Amino acid sequence: MQNTVEAVQSYLLPLPGTTRLLLRRKAELFLYNQAADAMYFIERGLVKVDRPAEGDQCVTLNLCSVGQLIGEESLIPHQTYQTQAEALTPLVVYRVPSNQVLEAAAVNPQLALFLMTACLRRKQDLERRLELVAAHDVEKRILLCLADFAGQGERESDGSFSLPLTQRDIANLIGATRETTSLMLNQMERNGLLNLSRGKVTIPSAHRLKHAAYPIAEPIAS
Repeated sequence: MQNTVEAVQSYLLPLPGTTRLLLRRKAELFLYNQAADAMYFIERGLVKVDRPAEGDQCVTLNLCSVGQLIGEESLIPHQTYQTQAEALTPLVVYRVPSNQVLEAAAVNPQLALFLMTACLRRKQDLERRLELVAAHDVEKRILLCLADFAGQGERESDGSFSLPLTQRDIANLIGATRETTSLMLNQMERNGLLNLSRGKVTIPSAHRLKHAAYPIAEPIAS
């Protein structure tokens, strides 16, 4: 089975109507309940995928980066997006019309298998996020979540990684209140596990975050 980038380049990018988009930070790829008419392939940048909750709250389901597909809802005909996607950094993406994807998949078993595999992997990602929220306290959720996503951040000259996340973003990722999340993040900063600045968290070492979550050699669920 080809990897995601090879499969996208072989099967999706050549499809009619595919367009390459350059988007600014904070740009919205699609909105919740909007007609789901395209999938997106990320060539460069970081995307936050949210689902609205009560009031002005939302739950952040995932952070997606280079080489990933989003907008799988569009594979169901006449569907609306059940999530919304926002660029956390300047973004380069390919927009692939879903009607073209479905027509191609109907006559190409390899493409159909690739799409099914991509959807199953996304399901596994969401199951891990659910396990993170259900099985751990807030401190461990933050440590493991940031350790997981550290590699998707921008690598700094000193070898650390920075993620363009506010404290509210982190709270939405781990399913906690902003107040509790802020308290824990400040404690972690005092302990040297991360550095906070406006709209950004810098992680000196993802390994140290995981070790802080499991100080005794306890296996991390995968």
